[in-house]
This record gives sequence, C-alpha cells and structure tokens, in this order.
Amino acid sequence: DVVDIDGAVDMASTLGVTGVLTANAGVVVDNITIDGTEIDLSSGDLTIDVAGNIDLDADGGQVSISDGGTEIGYLYNSSSDFIIQSAVSDKDIKIQGNDGGSTVTALTLDMSAAGAATFNDKIIATELDISGDIDVDGTTNLDVVDVDGAANFAADVTFADGADIITASAGT
Repeated sequence: DVVDIDGAVDMASTLGVTGVLTANAGVVVDNITIDGTEIDLSSGDLTIDVAGNIDLDADGGQVSISDGGTEIGYLYNSSSDFIIQSAVSDKDIKIQGNDGGSTVTALTLDMSAAGAATFNDKIIATELDISGDIDVDGTTNLDVVDVDGAANFAADVTFADGADIITASAGT
C-alpha cells in the first residue's frame, strides 16, 4: 500500500493520482492546466512571484475584486475602454500614494455625489476647458482663481455683489 522511494523518480508516462497529492517541498511544473474553477488557500496570503510581467487575460473582459465574498469593484473592458468601477453603492474610488513616508489620498471620486472629484492639492493643467461651474472651496462663492497666462471668457461672466476682477501683468 505504501511505496517509499528515497531518491529521484524519472517517469516517461503520465502519473495518475486518484487521491490527494501532497508535496510539502514544492512542485516544479512547466505549465498548469486547471480542470476546476478555483484555487483555494486554507490560510494566509497568496503570493505570485514571477520573473517577468503578470498578464491577466479574462475572455469575459472583467476582473472582479471581492472581500469575504462581497464584490467591492471591477476592472473591465467596455468597447475597448478600460473601466474601473466601484461595486458598492455610494462608496468612493480613491487614488492614494506615499508622500515622505505618509499615505496621502491624492484624488477621491465621490460616488454618493455623482463622481465629484476632490483633489488633495493643486490641479495643474497645461490646457483647461471649463464648460460648467467652478467651485474652489466647497461654497457657492467663487473665491480666487489664479491664472498664469491668458484667460479667455467666451460667455457671460457673473460675479457676486462686491466682487472684483483684478488683472495683473508681471506682478503689477
């Protein structure tokens, strides 16, 4: 019932195992074909470590991200547009990074406010075309807009009572 081999085995044929195959020291294979639909890990984290790139090729065009069985978001293809979608109602999409050792949220897309974008700091643009209202500080009043370069107002501009338009050239 038990075969104990203390050395290498070289097989030129297929190894058929109807029970569980246990390999505690690792398994070396050229390619893996999975007949089922899951890779289950009983505990801990799963690490995929490759010498090159990781290529996710889903013929359904979607990668779902879940936590404890609850779908959190999706990455998917829509007519060759790359879509990032939050799956939970009114939960935001945040872009975070590391600034001097501290985590900063650079951009928040607020899904409970129809995707309103909140930037942590400045918006720097080489060209800006605005076709709606500008809200600088979250109030209904437009406080200060600093334009370095030409400003062309091609529509009616309305200012609150007592507001000024100040123009300057070279600081004057």
